[in-house]
Amino acid sequence: MNSSNKLIINAAITGTVLNKADTRYLPVSINEIVDCAQRVRQAGAAIVHLHARNPDQSPCFNKAVYCELVERVRQATDLIVCVSLSGRIVSDVEMRAAALASTPDMASLTLGSMNFMTQPSLNSPETIRELADRIYAAGAVPELEVFEVGFINYANYLIKKGIIQTPYYFNIILGSLGTAPLDLIGLGHMVTMLPPGATWGVGGLGRYQLNANVMSLAAGGHVRVGLEDNIYFDGHKEELADNPRLVERIARIAREMGREPATPKEARQIIGLPAL
Repeated sequence: MNSSNKLIINAAITGTVLNKADTRYLPVSINEIVDCAQRVRQAGAAIVHLHARNPDQSPCFNKAVYCELVERVRQATDLIVCVSLSGRIVSDVEMRAAALASTPDMASLTLGSMNFMTQPSLNSPETIRELADRIYAAGAVPELEVFEVGFINYANYLIKKGIIQTPYYFNIILGSLGTAPLDLIGLGHMVTMLPPGATWGVGGLGRYQLNANVMSLAAGGHVRVGLEDNIYFDGHKEELADNPRLVERIARIAREMGREPATPKEARQIIGLPAL
């Protein structure tokens, strides 16, 4: 099979908002996250999207913790490692950029401000530019997070200004009440606005996760899946999921649609990341 038809599965396994009171399957300690990374790799993931947590399960912005977490994931797997620089909990650039001390392969860069159900995610133009500079200085590639069409418009502006450089990897995340809904026409419009040569995938929040993933599969895109975005296995919110099951399901569906999950090595080639 041509590698261009392979599916990159990006496993977002923890996030910043949920804790074990929400689901016992959420990995929060370093040991749990490393074990989960191994299991999602076996299930078909090529990228793991990491958020570190403190012992009390709160979001962690400690450089040493991120360095240990990323080192241990790399010792245990060959996954592409992406760390989060999310502004959902804090807006301070120094705190958000702390994860870059771990020299990840990729780091998330949200391209605008928006509202989630209970809180805003603040990303000023100055913050976006500063984080982009720091990502490149760390030798990483930005994982460009897009929640609505204006974010792509801004990405194209930053590309023209030379602030965002190739390779381009876009995560289109749909279904949040404060941003773009899961909509076929809307997704198509977003994809047409992406810069030439961009690699893109789609994630869906909550009950929209599976439909968003399948829509992306059918359109030739890649997927983001995991407990960070959705803790249930079914649309009726009756059965809790775990990360490996979510990855296994989308890998199975992809194979039935003629798309084999990419290995981390193949995903590096597709995205344009340096080989190990």
